[in-house]
Amino acid sequence: MNAHLTRSADAGFTLLEVLVALAVMAVGAVSLLAATQTHVMRISQVEARIVARWVAENGLSALRLGLDVPERGAAMGQDWVTTIRRTPTPDPDLARVDIAVAAALDGREVFLLTGFVDSVAAAEAPE
Repeated sequence: MNAHLTRSADAGFTLLEVLVALAVMAVGAVSLLAATQTHVMRISQVEARIVARWVAENGLSALRLGLDVPERGAAMGQDWVTTIRRTPTPDPDLARVDIAVAAALDGREVFLLTGFVDSVAAAEAPE
């Protein structure tokens, strides 16, 4: 019975082994945290591009209907600035319209949509 109660000198981990294991775990945790942060940032950028595209498509639809497109607006809890550039085409009844959508916070252009509208509707809509 005494043989089972005695402890071998080799049993368990040394303090140095535990510290090395903790250091490896810490490096792994920091790497995982950085990867997660990068993933979240990319997902938010994709979300911003999708919402900006919706804003641009709504603006193009409004132009095709001859309606006004507001320069500033909100969508999905974010503020957006819309810039419309019109370019004539060889067809006098058709105008090229570039709709740039930028985040209102930093002014960075997020999405650019190019479409074509009836020249009369494009001329009547304010810039």
